[in-house]
Amino acid sequence: MQKNIYIIVIGAIVVAVLGGFLFFKSVDAPGETAPGVSSLPPVEENGESITVTYTDSGYVPKEVTILQGTKVIFKNESSRFMWPATAIHPTHTIYPGSDILKCGTSIETQIFDACQPIGEGENWSFVFGEVGSWRYHDHLQVVHSGKITVE
Repeated sequence: MQKNIYIIVIGAIVVAVLGGFLFFKSVDAPGETAPGVSSLPPVEENGESITVTYTDSGYVPKEVTILQGTKVIFKNESSRFMWPATAIHPTHTIYPGSDILKCGTSIETQIFDACQPIGEGENWSFVFGEVGSWRYHDHLQVVHSGKITVE
């Protein structure tokens, strides 16, 4: 009798996990915009750029001040993957319009979230169009964080 209860409980857990996976997979199919997700306004680049390096110890420099429209290049010089994204972990919603749930949609390139691991020697960039102070982190090593102030 107890064996049957365990089988039912395990079966229910498997169905719940599989159902959740299929639900989230169907909401944000690559290249499609999820319901309720609209495109973000275009950001004008000012021609300036700055590089933030990711090392095994974290981001260098940890804090930068830039002008609106500046491209920040996150360069991975560590021995592991990095995934720069706006705070707060794990939702990535602090920078306006950003949300990890928008990864895999048609507006993925418009949010402050790499949306995937960036390998050693590779980089990812983002143009900051919103004035303010924006905290960010490495989604894979959450203790590695920094701040970008846009004027």
